[in-house]
Amino acid sequence: MFLVRMLYCSVLNGIGDGDVEKILDISHANNALDNITGVLVYNGGHFLQCLEGGRRAVSKRFVSIAADKRHKDVEILDFSPIAERRFPTWTMQYVGGTNLDQGIVSTYTTGEFDPRRMIFPDAIVDMLWRLAQ
Repeated sequence: MFLVRMLYCSVLNGIGDGDVEKILDISHANNALDNITGVLVYNGGHFLQCLEGGRRAVSKRFVSIAADKRHKDVEILDFSPIAERRFPTWTMQYVGGTNLDQGIVSTYTTGEFDPRRMIFPDAIVDMLWRLAQ
């Protein structure tokens, strides 16, 4: 299988924490079926997500995410081939709210958490890994 990693971010579009739980439940089920793994970070304003898996599966998943009205200003930060997964056992690890370690975030970005200001994909993946531990 040809593996890829996609990083994207979006802004919330009028949803609450309960909606995030629904997104996670659906993500776990769908990602397990399609052999997609990754991490979702939510800070109350932004989503930052990493998806890893087969190119077709990740592309199709992103198309459905981009069409979801709970997101707006969806932006792909990176889409690259990978030799191996960084998050091989997580159908969708979640980090958000009080679990979002601002000390870790501040080593990768200045000011408030805003994925659009992060320009180096490897640094984003490293931050996601550290946050999800």
